[in-house]
Amino acid sequence: MYSLGKVHPLIIPSLLKEKIPDLAGGVGTPRMIYDPERGCWLLFFTGWINANRREVFVAEVNKDFTLENVKKILSAPPTRDAVNVAYNPWIDGYILLTTEGGSLHIRHFDKDFNEVSHKCLVEKGMQDCGAGILMLMGKYTEENPNAVIFYPRREKVLMRLVNRVDDLNLLKLSDEIVFSHWAEPNDVIDAFRVNDKLGVLVEYYTDKQSWRSRIAMTGDYFTPELRALSAPLPVPFNDAYSNFGHPSFTTGPDGVPKVLFSFFMSHAPPFPITDYSKQWRHEIWVWEPAVNIFDPRTYGRMYDKIVFSKNTKPPLYDLMGAEKIILQVKPRGAMLTLEESSSIEDFLEGSIAESRLLVENKAVVENPLNALRIKAEENVVVYLTAIYS
Repeated sequence: MYSLGKVHPLIIPSLLKEKIPDLAGGVGTPRMIYDPERGCWLLFFTGWINANRREVFVAEVNKDFTLENVKKILSAPPTRDAVNVAYNPWIDGYILLTTEGGSLHIRHFDKDFNEVSHKCLVEKGMQDCGAGILMLMGKYTEENPNAVIFYPRREKVLMRLVNRVDDLNLLKLSDEIVFSHWAEPNDVIDAFRVNDKLGVLVEYYTDKQSWRSRIAMTGDYFTPELRALSAPLPVPFNDAYSNFGHPSFTTGPDGVPKVLFSFFMSHAPPFPITDYSKQWRHEIWVWEPAVNIFDPRTYGRMYDKIVFSKNTKPPLYDLMGAEKIILQVKPRGAMLTLEESSSIEDFLEGSIAESRLLVENKAVVENPLNALRIKAEENVVVYLTAIYS
């Protein structure tokens, strides 16, 4: 019998009202990391009594998935809407990203969870979404970035390269690059890297009623030119509420692949909110998937959207073994240029097969090569669907 896996709770705030009253209102944005210096797994998350005053906590994670030594490390005010985290060996501590009422902040914490340094990365315009972060490793020079961050702007997920993430006085951010364009609006986000894929898990608002989560991923070769392909996560969770978000992938602490997420117990009611202890009641749950969420065949179809303007740099896709692609265009009668290669690396080295395609409404391309760049004139919109089986 086909199975998507199982789900189970990790933190239920209503059971902690007396033991940890600061979590009585809700918990969210669960992010689990491994600390190699101490050989332990840690869970960073947000918690609150009042949802307008969210704070950041950390807990040690035992091998049986119980939590201990819960500690508050960032207090409100201001509200700490979401948290993302990475361990960094050069500071022997933790890099935290938080969104705080429209701004994005980065902080260094030492191994005892004391704040060492702080910098505001984006002063305004951020959603209450956090920003996923991945360390970049390899041959280092001062010109090379050593981290990348991701955050949403409505229907897009943006990517920015980071130089000197280990020293906030020297840190520099690249310009914003579109990493994914699908679903609206996108919100709370986290980044992942596994052996042959990297990308983000992000919640999105499907139909004015329901929060869901999606994956946006690309292959194992990273370059800023890459765009991701997206699909909904098949989290098997259902009850009278059935809203969930804040997704994050981990294999800790027991080596089992899992997605941590927030189960939303309440959202905007049809009357004015006066008691914010009842608004945004979240719990933290765990999904242990019985499917490979990093295999495009799990989804069957993956998607992206390209809006060409005078400033659009044509995106490059790793099609991850797609059997065919469907291209839908607006307006009708658009001329597309397709540049293909056997791999991203070969493409970047100039081994490219080019073809032109006049698309009246939609077109199907059978057996595409694995690397694909699409070019079109200004004001053309292309909807890309990649098919897997």
